[in-house]
Amino acid sequence: PYTTLFRSLGFVGFMRPWHGLDRALRAMAASGRDDLHLLLIGDGSARAGLEQLARELGLGERLTAAGIVQREEIPAHVAAFDIALQPAVTPYASPLKLFEYMALARPIIAPASDNIREILSDGDDALLVAPDDEAAFRTALMTLIDDPALRQRLGAAARRTLKARDLTWSGNAARVERLAEALLKQRS
Repeated sequence: PYTTLFRSLGFVGFMRPWHGLDRALRAMAASGRDDLHLLLIGDGSARAGLEQLARELGLGERLTAAGIVQREEIPAHVAAFDIALQPAVTPYASPLKLFEYMALARPIIAPASDNIREILSDGDDALLVAPDDEAAFRTALMTLIDDPALRQRLGAAARRTLKARDLTWSGNAARVERLAEALLKQRS
């Protein structure tokens, strides 16, 4: 449902100010390019501010905030992303969106925080940038925008990582079951 005339940057989830999505808008504006589009799937307390910032930066027409969509519709929306974004993260979270991005072989930009590095490796299956380093985020974004082969390689590698490590609901359930069995054996 989205145009292919743009390089689509995308994010799925509840938008909070700490997600750093404003970085994507500022990077778009600083690039001077008119072929970049930010697609936001979800809603949240930061959405109105992002829409306002987009208008202030002259990007109002290049931001689509699709709102909340049904779970089964997420893959079709994420498939429209040329680059999947997780600009910032809390130190205690393992964002589910990363696994959705990986399953759909989308190239990812995320912070190089401990919890993200448990899942992804910089240059192997994602581009990881120092948390709170807006210049590094912008550099990573422009690198991916300008290098379709790198986007393809990182996306494919992310999917391979997901499969190799079985980072799926069933894989997680099996790990929990093994842990529970081991604890039960210790008690007996």
